[in-house]
Amino acid sequence: MKDQLTTPLLPIAMWSPPRARSTMMMRVFESLGCRVMDEPFYAYWLAATQKTDDPGYAATLAAHETDWRVVANNVVRPDLGSCHRSYQKHMAIHMLDPVDLSFMRHLHNCFLIRHPAEVIASMAGFRDLVPKHEADIEAAAHLVGIPQLERIFNHANDISTDPVVVIDANDVLENPAAVLGAFCQAVHLPFDTETPVQWKAGRHPDDGAWADEWYQAVYQTTGLKPYERKPVAVPTALQPVLDYCLPVYEKIARHKLGGPRHDD
Repeated sequence: MKDQLTTPLLPIAMWSPPRARSTMMMRVFESLGCRVMDEPFYAYWLAATQKTDDPGYAATLAAHETDWRVVANNVVRPDLGSCHRSYQKHMAIHMLDPVDLSFMRHLHNCFLIRHPAEVIASMAGFRDLVPKHEADIEAAAHLVGIPQLERIFNHANDISTDPVVVIDANDVLENPAAVLGAFCQAVHLPFDTETPVQWKAGRHPDDGAWADEWYQAVYQTTGLKPYERKPVAVPTALQPVLDYCLPVYEKIARHKLGGPRHDD
């Protein structure tokens, strides 16, 4: 089964924490001709955790599958429509312990990362991440979704005979032609470095039912914007959460495409 992991037409599964510019990357690969799947395990996670305060909770449960076994079957046999390749946006936070990761054998598993300081700073506007006690640090870090990424990354390495492909969202913005070109070469997807990556503004047909609640900033975009990397200050109260997440991020970042690591 391992030799099938490099088969060109395997669905591209991009694993990331939340707030890692994953919707931007979904737009990128939709523009490259892929049929996208938007967080297929999200409804399962919402139902299992009863996260009723998440924006779009009711709409998501009404519109999407909540049984992870059915979802796993769907991601390995995606509906391509008129496209030739599936690109799947997966959140590590959605992979709760009961989920059997064996379905990953049928995917080309890749990882999208962003420095935890940026992820935490972005997520703090949506969720209460401040641990009230030392015992709450792990739970807060799991809301960030980076610790869960380690389990998925380790499994991807265990089942693959090729290096697992990792890209940094900020590297993509800084040098899209080079990073996307290298990524597409690694996953056997055509990419023209001379053609700008562009898409239509607004909601897209394959966006999840939660899109109007979460994607308003993305709705305003039509392509990749130039990016200037700037240090992000994490509030003192969230420093323990950052410290918890950093080792996992640094472990995965050592494998990334597109240049040297950036830890600040």
